[in-house]
Amino acid sequence: MVLTAAVILSASVAVAAVTNPLPAGAAEPVRSYAAGIAGETWTIEDPEDCSAEIGAGGNLREGEDFFQGKCQGAGEAPRITGTSEARALTFRTDKDFRYPGAIIEDPAKNTWQDAAGNTLRDRSELATGWDLPFHTDVWVGFDVRIPAGVDDVTGSGAYVLQLWQCTANPIGGVRIQSGAGNGHNLQFVRRGEEPGMELEYNKAMATKSVGTDEWHSFVIKYNVEPYHEGAPKGRIAVWHRRVGATTVETKLFEREEYFGYATRSRCTGEFRNEFKIKFGLYKDYQPGATFRSDFRDLRIGASKAAVQPYNRG
Repeated sequence: MVLTAAVILSASVAVAAVTNPLPAGAAEPVRSYAAGIAGETWTIEDPEDCSAEIGAGGNLREGEDFFQGKCQGAGEAPRITGTSEARALTFRTDKDFRYPGAIIEDPAKNTWQDAAGNTLRDRSELATGWDLPFHTDVWVGFDVRIPAGVDDVTGSGAYVLQLWQCTANPIGGVRIQSGAGNGHNLQFVRRGEEPGMELEYNKAMATKSVGTDEWHSFVIKYNVEPYHEGAPKGRIAVWHRRVGATTVETKLFEREEYFGYATRSRCTGEFRNEFKIKFGLYKDYQPGATFRSDFRDLRIGASKAAVQPYNRG
């Protein structure tokens, strides 16, 4: 059930449970991250221990940066692929993996569940810490490639990047489009709690083809503002450039939107006014199917110039 702002603010306990928007123009420092950068030493630590316990194994250590690994189901530990001159961080699933006792949940969508009725997921991911602020421009830049041989996605799509505020649901992300023939289309989505938002998450704000075996650069500006009646919205903007192409960077879209959770009851686990970013591969379990995403030049920072994978001089 969607809670309106009037209901939230009328509850005596809500004052402590609602996020507090900063005054106009206020901003918090943005923690910088870098992964898959040419010239740095990349190390995947304890890949054999990568599991649903985040940070137990499959972690990336690169320069002064550290990213926690997380694996689930058919998702294999993140790995370093390519040559010394052309490396990539690779995330993939094992098509031969089978969940013991898996039951078909929705034949039309090819989604599966366990005996307790939980939808089964596959993941191979690396994650930042919980230290990216709301009410502030947080910039993300990366190169991504979807290789040939990737199967069609069923269910809700295969996410290659997600924003997480708590353990409820991601508040934004980039996904491979679901459906036959869509395996090389990326879509940009958001989630929040304003009225009607439940349906909006499955509706992409933009869709961009990335071809087969092609590197594509994206820069995304996120300014997270959860829904408050009458409060200003946040902002999402996305720029794109095909790597090696003669075409210049193009802006896919820029929109003001609410996203993120404002009330503690919408989250499970610790409630935060900040978020983390996970990148790699996260999707519904699809037995017998092969999925893979490759990343490099991923940066997070306080400006577009600090994170864009291209035109770095």
